[in-house]
Amino acid sequence: MESSAPPPLAVIAGGTSGIGFSVAARLMQDGYDVLITGRNTSRGEEASRKLKALHAEGEAAFLALESSDWHAYGRLVDALASRPVSTVVASAAFGMQAHVIDTPTEAFHEMLAVNVAAPLHLVKTLRPHLSSHASIILISSDAGIDGEQALGAYSVTKAAVNMLGRMLALDLAPEGVRVNVVCPGDTVPGMRYLLRPGETERSREDYLAWPIPPRGRLGKPEDTAEFVAFLASPKADFMVGTVTLVDGGSRAGRPDAPQAARWG
Repeated sequence: MESSAPPPLAVIAGGTSGIGFSVAARLMQDGYDVLITGRNTSRGEEASRKLKALHAEGEAAFLALESSDWHAYGRLVDALASRPVSTVVASAAFGMQAHVIDTPTEAFHEMLAVNVAAPLHLVKTLRPHLSSHASIILISSDAGIDGEQALGAYSVTKAAVNMLGRMLALDLAPEGVRVNVVCPGDTVPGMRYLLRPGETERSREDYLAWPIPPRGRLGKPEDTAEFVAFLASPKADFMVGTVTLVDGGSRAGRPDAPQAARWG
C-alpha cells in the first residue's frame, strides 16, 4: 500500500506576528505545514507553539532569519529537508513614519533591502525547490498604490514591491509558478516595525488615530489572510501578476465630505 503524500508546505517570511502569522494559521486550516521566519527568536518560537496549538494536525516550524542577511538563506534551504514548497508568502517589512526627504539615508537603504531586495532573494533562493503549480504572494501595502507623504520612503518601497511582483510573474509563469501581490489597508494593530524616528517598535495604540475606511471598520489580519489563502489555492489558477487591494474601500476614491464641511 502506497503511503499518502505529505501535506503541502508553505514558507511565510515574517510569519511571527500580524498578517504573516494570520496567513500561516489560515494556510494550516487548509491543510498546509508551515515554516515561518522572523528575526526575533523568542517571538518566533512562541508563534510556532501557538500555530501548533491551533492546528494540532499540522506542523509549524520556526527559523530565525534576518531578511537582509543574504548569507543566512542557506539555512532556509536546509530547513526544507528536501520538501517541495507549494506556497511562498513574503510578509516581512520595515518602515518609517517620515517624509521621504527627511528619511535618513541608512533607514532608506534598510527599507530597500528588507522590503524589496529580500522578497526577490527569497524567491530566487526557493525557486529550485518550488513544487509544480506553486503560488508566490508578496505582501505589499495600499501605500504602494496611493503614496502617503507621512510614510514617504515606505510608500516608495511598496510601489517597487508591486512592480517586482509583476516582473516575477512574467519570469516564472512559463514554469507554472503564479506570482501575485496583495496590498492590505490599515490593519489593526499595525505593522510592528512601521516606526517613528527613534522608535524600536510601533505603539499598539497607534491605530486609534486612523481614519475609518468606507467599509465601516479597520482591517484585521484575517482579512488579508483569507485572500492570500485564495491566491494560494487552485481556485486562483488564472490569477497571475495581479496587484490587489484589501483595504475596505480606502483607496476606491474620495467619499462625500461630511455635510458640515460641504455646506458650511
